Amino acid sequence: MEEINTDGIIKILMKILHIIMLYSIIISEEGVDIMSMALMDCIEKLVPISDFSQGKAGKIFSDVAENNSEYIVLKNNQPTAVLVSVKEYKETQNKLAKLERLLEMVENFRLLKLAESRVGDNTTPFEDLVAEEGFSMEELEELAESVEFE
Repeated sequence: MEEINTDGIIKILMKILHIIMLYSIIISEEGVDIMSMALMDCIEKLVPISDFSQGKAGKIFSDVAENNSEYIVLKNNQPTAVLVSVKEYKETQNKLAKLERLLEMVENFRLLKLAESRVGDNTTPFEDLVAEEGFSMEELEELAESVEFE
């Protein structure tokens, strides 16, 4: 029985889909079909992992470095990794760090507003709450010391 070359099949299907999308754009009365273009861009970014061992790695890495291109690496026909330029990676990490700082500031602001809203509330001291539940602070401390974290 002959072994099926899935990478070859994927490439053929991608080319057929590419041709169909190009044809649909050409015959479209409205001009450019944005959904087809987005799908075409996504398909062009797919690269089977076997391409790296078939001498295509240099071309792919050059495209990433020179054109800031991105690729989705497929292993066993499943998306496994994303290949991006160092510049794009650093920009993404910087944006992520800024976003995390912003989210922390928003959370701090939310907690401040919550604390301010509770300033005038009648609150119960923790020790009184423990006593209401039938414990002493000493029992609670012993219980806390007996708990182990891994």
